Amino acid sequence: MRACLLALALFLSGCLPVAVLRSPEPVSGRSLAFGLSAVGAEGGAFLIPYATYAQGDGQTEYNFSVQLGLRVGVKQALTPGLSLDLGLTLPPFLGGDGVPLALDAGLLVGLGGFYLSPRVHWLGFTSQELNVSGFLYQGTLGYAGEGFLGEVGVLFNPQAGGAALFSLSAAVRL
Repeated sequence: MRACLLALALFLSGCLPVAVLRSPEPVSGRSLAFGLSAVGAEGGAFLIPYATYAQGDGQTEYNFSVQLGLRVGVKQALTPGLSLDLGLTLPPFLGGDGVPLALDAGLLVGLGGFYLSPRVHWLGFTSQELNVSGFLYQGTLGYAGEGFLGEVGVLFNPQAGGAALFSLSAAVRL
């Protein structure tokens, strides 16, 4: 059972951006961030490197990030401290049937130096071995300091009996 949960954690972290590591305000200019995520489920934990490049005008931001999968995204400011964040991830691990991609949509809500990011993911493929398909839900609480981002998150998979993937992530922003 532990091996199956660890396989599920590795598979999900490869298909979805488990670390958000983006402040609510779109960047003005260019930004780089490098970090690490500790991802774990009941069966164990492992580390995933994180890198992102973002460019924007303070209202709209285009970003590209690499965890285990490649993600391209756009973040649009709605009001000060509130942004809509959309992304497309090309996973390195492919499921059995369907389109090999994942979409995510979330809000970034600023709470002083902290941020909250509820989001939903849609997998365009099915993995029968791990019982993963359709919609997954994520909640993240983070802190965006001067040149530093840190967060905790949980990814919930209702198709796998409510299995949860937990993450602790940190990045240095340049």
